[in-house]
Amino acid sequence: MVVLTFSIPFTTLAQPNWVVHQAKADAEVDANKDVNKLIWFGTGCVLSGLVLVSIPLLPGIYTSCLLPPAGIAGTYFYQPDPPVSRFLGKEPEYVSIYTSTYKSRRGRIQSDMSSIGCATGCGILGLTLAVVGFALGEFQEPLE
Repeated sequence: MVVLTFSIPFTTLAQPNWVVHQAKADAEVDANKDVNKLIWFGTGCVLSGLVLVSIPLLPGIYTSCLLPPAGIAGTYFYQPDPPVSRFLGKEPEYVSIYTSTYKSRRGRIQSDMSSIGCATGCGILGLTLAVVGFALGEFQEPLE
C-alpha cells in the first residue's frame, strides 16, 4: 500500500517530462530534414554580392556593408510553421513545445547555412577582385 501511495506522484511527474523530450527530439529531427541547406547556402552567396550594391544613406556614406548582415538576420526570422499533419493525435503540450523548437531550430539552420554561404561568397568575391586587380595592374608599384 505504501509503495502504491508514493509511486503515483512520481509517475505523473515523469510523464510530462517525457513529452517535452520527445517533442524536442522530434522537432529537431524534422527541422533538419525539412530545411533545404543548399538553397540557404546559395542565399548566403547571393547576399555576399550585395556588398557591391551602393545605396547612399547620406552624402558620402553608403550602406552596402549593412545589407549582408541584415539579410542573414532575415534568414533566421523566416520560420514557417511545421505541417499540421504532424500533430494528429498529439497532446497540446507536445504541439506547443514541438512548434517552438521546430521554428527555433529551423531558423538556426537557415542562418548558419546562409552565413557559411555569405563567407564563401565574400571569399570568392575578394579572390576575384584581387585576381582582376593584379591582371589590370592595379596592385603593381608605379615606375618612377
